[in-house]
Amino acid sequence: MLFPGALGDLLCCWPGLAALCADGAALTLVAGPAAAAALPVDAVETRSIDRREVADLYASGPLGDATRALFRGYTRVESFTGYGNAGFGARLAEASGRAPRIHPFRGMRAGEHATQYYARCLGAVARRVTLPVAADAAAHVAALWRSADLGERALVVHPGSGSPRKNWDGTAAACTAWRAGGGRVLGVAGPADVGSLEALPCDAVLCDAPLPQVAAALAHSHRYLGNDSGISHFAGLVGARGVAVFGDTDPAIWHPPDSIRVLHAPIVCVACGPGRLCTHRVPVEAVVSALGVP
Repeated sequence: MLFPGALGDLLCCWPGLAALCADGAALTLVAGPAAAAALPVDAVETRSIDRREVADLYASGPLGDATRALFRGYTRVESFTGYGNAGFGARLAEASGRAPRIHPFRGMRAGEHATQYYARCLGAVARRVTLPVAADAAAHVAALWRSADLGERALVVHPGSGSPRKNWDGTAAACTAWRAGGGRVLGVAGPADVGSLEALPCDAVLCDAPLPQVAAALAHSHRYLGNDSGISHFAGLVGARGVAVFGDTDPAIWHPPDSIRVLHAPIVCVACGPGRLCTHRVPVEAVVSALGVP
């Protein structure tokens, strides 16, 4: 299967893929390496979607031998990239020797959750799944917990989302309130979140860490706080409990797993204008209340 999406998209697709794997399918996933690192290493074989053989599917002229070698030998070929591109479909069919099924990347019906959409495209029934935490990652995070004295009441915070308009303005204030109640705070940031932890009152940070370590930190947390992001989906899939703040995004389509409560504020603030998910839209008190007592 070829899948072009980032972490959140891929995690929404995972329940459908997991259903196929449970039925005995051996899956090769061609996807972004960073996102694919979130999936269980023993469940799927992964290839980077940035490979030149994938680019060859969009090219013209004779297919390369390496392209044929990469895609040949499968009994079924699915793609969420190349939809509406007849040349792409023809070249993928030629390379694989199969008639591929090519789906819109995001073709959800009104009110249809992304998880249900991807499973429907795959002809599967989405499974209720969790993601395991690797033992070495769990050991690394346990050592971090001890060295930073994070204790049993740690709030893991991911203040980013890949888009500034999705980032709630009240994260620092919520962290301050959590610490005032006796809890501790671990800030998590990835490459797209440069500088996002600087204003947060954190007791420890996990920056640009491999996704298995992020998974371990989320699973180890007492509570999680984030935005409309792939990490919020990740938190739910590893069993974390907490809150995700949503602004313009429709949670009917994109809400994380049920252990992550969504606080949704779709109405633009008159005072702050569009492009900000401010504390007028989602008050700090509402988030702190939803997180519970440290």
